[in-house]
Amino acid sequence: MKLSQVFTTAIAGTALALLGACSSEDLGTSANTSASPAASNNVLSSESLVQAMGSETPLGLGCGWIAASEPDKANIAFPDSEAKYWVAAAPVSPQTRLRIDGRYPDARYFSYNAYDAALRPTDAVADFELAPTDKGRAGNPFARKGAKPGGSYTAYLEYGASPIQNPGTVRKPNTFYTGEIGLGPVNIPNALAVFIYRVYVSNTGEFFDGGVGLPTLTLETADGSRELGTLPNCVEPLMPNLGGTAPPLGLNELLLGLDYPNQLTLPFPTATNPPNTLKFFSLGDTAFRILGNVTGQDTSMVGGRIDSGSGGFLSNVHNAYTSTGFARQYGNIAMVRAKAPTYRGQPGVEFGQEQLRYWSLCGNEFATQRFTDCAADFQVPLDEQGFFTVVISDPADRPANATAENGFLWLPWGPYPDQLLLYRHMLHNSTFDEAIQNVEKGNALGETMKDFAPVGIYCKPNVFTQSNRSGEVFALCVQDQNTNR
Repeated sequence: MKLSQVFTTAIAGTALALLGACSSEDLGTSANTSASPAASNNVLSSESLVQAMGSETPLGLGCGWIAASEPDKANIAFPDSEAKYWVAAAPVSPQTRLRIDGRYPDARYFSYNAYDAALRPTDAVADFELAPTDKGRAGNPFARKGAKPGGSYTAYLEYGASPIQNPGTVRKPNTFYTGEIGLGPVNIPNALAVFIYRVYVSNTGEFFDGGVGLPTLTLETADGSRELGTLPNCVEPLMPNLGGTAPPLGLNELLLGLDYPNQLTLPFPTATNPPNTLKFFSLGDTAFRILGNVTGQDTSMVGGRIDSGSGGFLSNVHNAYTSTGFARQYGNIAMVRAKAPTYRGQPGVEFGQEQLRYWSLCGNEFATQRFTDCAADFQVPLDEQGFFTVVISDPADRPANATAENGFLWLPWGPYPDQLLLYRHMLHNSTFDEAIQNVEKGNALGETMKDFAPVGIYCKPNVFTQSNRSGEVFALCVQDQNTNR
């Protein structure tokens, strides 16, 4: 089919550049199996994939979806292990739009995000915003309690400025926009829009697709009066895993099996002592903060005067993030503690009354943007006060009392000199004032988030083992850090 050939050729280079990035928040193949009990259910074998493909395009060749997240083959751009991404790109013009026909997955969340050339989100549409095309299943299960997954919807990707970038733009139903690329004071159209389909916490299906397969992509005229061509669909796209048939490399497991030499404690510019936890606003803002760490100067005002857009690293507009940087030069045991928000599906929490749709904690290495391990909200142990306490170390340095039974979530540091713990808040309830989304630039996290603000520290092994209660251990470590700073 000529359309699919042109489409695939036009975006192949973009796909290769974005491949590692799209794998950033991926299948539940977390190395910490104790923290991810359902992870093994999301791993698809080559044999089962071939059987499931049936008459689909072999190896994902020519598929409208050009790449999928795959932690075994590519792992950068700060991942989340309970999500999977599928990437496509649309050469949308003022005369055309992309129609996306899909079904509601049996999952916690799904969305579509469009991006510019700098990997910044230009627009997005969330699951609850997509009205169904049929009423047979009581509507949209992400917006209405009791509605069943599997019902159909149609979304549209249209050319032009997005409501996120231009508040004067009126959003059409079920529509997101290619947006504009900001070049200083000039905005130019984003004619080749890379967009990502995300599914979080799939409840069924080995493909992590929520049991409904991938949406179908059709290019049509802007008014929808004529179809220009429907792109071939697939179970899994060609990249990076040959449609899911390539054998696993095992690189993640190999790296996590290594202990970093304690003698090689290199300084790292993302980390300070004591640790500093900050909200992520943009790529430019992050660069100026790192520059301030290196120079010892306050660069926040300079960064605030330069508009570098919002987001980056293929971030999701429905998420807000904090990061806490650690470096081994300051200690081999790192900790983060905060009060845990409620989430959708949590026992005892009514549908729509949760503080967040989803939250998670992921350990990453900054330079490569690789993840070491993640834990989703339902996998994080809490103490009797409703707080989580994360412990990050090499396996050899893990304190014997750093167990889930004692209220600790342990994450491996990985064979890196630094560690960056990312904390995600997704789709906050309007009544949840302490959400990361509500932190304004220039304000300290604690002013807005209060007990929900993550606090990072380093801890000595002899201090950590003085108690088995996570809250008491954290308090002892803070006291020791303040006394010996």
